[in-house]
Amino acid sequence: MLINQLDETAMRDVRVACATLFSEELAYDDSFIENLSIETVEKAYWQKAKRCYHHLSPLSSRSEAQEALNDVRNSLETLTSFLRTDSQMVDEAPRIGKIIAIGGAKGGIGKSIIVANLSVLLASKGFRVTAVDLDLGGANLHLCLGNKVLLQNNINDFLRKRVDSLQDIAIKSEYGPYLIGGDSAQLGAANIDFGRKLKLLRAVENLNSDFIILDLGGDTSYNIIDFFLKADYGIVVTTRDSASYIGAYHFLKAAMYRRFNRLFGPESRFRMYKNHQLEQLIREMMNPADGGWPKSINDLLEKVRQEQPDHFPFMCEVVENFNSYLVVNKVPNRLLRTFDVNPIITRIQQVTRTWLAKEVTYLGSISFQPEVENSMIDLVPVVAKYPKGKMAEELGSIMSKLFEQEI
Repeated sequence: MLINQLDETAMRDVRVACATLFSEELAYDDSFIENLSIETVEKAYWQKAKRCYHHLSPLSSRSEAQEALNDVRNSLETLTSFLRTDSQMVDEAPRIGKIIAIGGAKGGIGKSIIVANLSVLLASKGFRVTAVDLDLGGANLHLCLGNKVLLQNNINDFLRKRVDSLQDIAIKSEYGPYLIGGDSAQLGAANIDFGRKLKLLRAVENLNSDFIILDLGGDTSYNIIDFFLKADYGIVVTTRDSASYIGAYHFLKAAMYRRFNRLFGPESRFRMYKNHQLEQLIREMMNPADGGWPKSINDLLEKVRQEQPDHFPFMCEVVENFNSYLVVNKVPNRLLRTFDVNPIITRIQQVTRTWLAKEVTYLGSISFQPEVENSMIDLVPVVAKYPKGKMAEELGSIMSKLFEQEI
């Protein structure tokens, strides 16, 4: 940051923002301020925001915690505005939002209800939240968020260039979060081509929210998997039903294999590291010419270690950055008490560790609740109707465990 170009008022604002996001000592360290980057500021913001989230509990002072959250958000905007000016970046809001994708390889497991209630829960804590219905073949997130009528605009309006941005079709729901609706009324709505998918991926990534929560369709199509891979946190939902938890594993496997098959594609965050020899080796392991079964990710890593050792650390990083999580839904209360979900979790974790080289992280379970079933009749999210109820408690616990990971 070019502090010699700041007037007294601007410099004071910068120091106050630095004191809020970092420390008072660093706020008066001109060398530290001069070397600040947007990446450093955003990381500090999320660390502070995470602490505010933990402090927003029923036992804490809600107003004080929300005031603290507003302070760190204002500090973020202050510093990034000066940093954007210095680097002559375009005058757009910085991409600060964390993307959470909710998926699963089976319909009827409660993904949309989880997305809706999670969105309402986070919005109630002072975060800016946008829920995006990407179940383009069976969009119903608007119902879960209380919209009783058809939406006037949806994602297809953006894809068909009837509006300039996704932000133009976002509506403020009655219960806090913004909603970007899908369109299942149009035949073939889910079958968007690669170019439009890439446009939508980039638009979702640039939404101006603290949290962008994606409601994905119940299958393992390339479109669904690519949206899952775009997320900072990919949560796979399952129930105790065998078809559901087997499907959960297949969803995770499809995502990891898709990650490597598209490692250098235009939608990948690793595209700038493209190497033709490594790409060829991956193709041979993932898509054998003899039509045999693809090798496991462990086999792929071992092959790279032996034949292209210079790329082995990079490949390990690709695996390590696959942030996947598991939530078990609709668990009877009596089974939660006896930990009857443990065999399911253990089985999925063991298989992911063996085949995908990384164990999926279990975040928690959501109990079966009559209130959830009634919410689809009343069209009122459960956590809005019962802010201190079981659903709010369980989702809060899941988020707290998720945020134990480094943000």
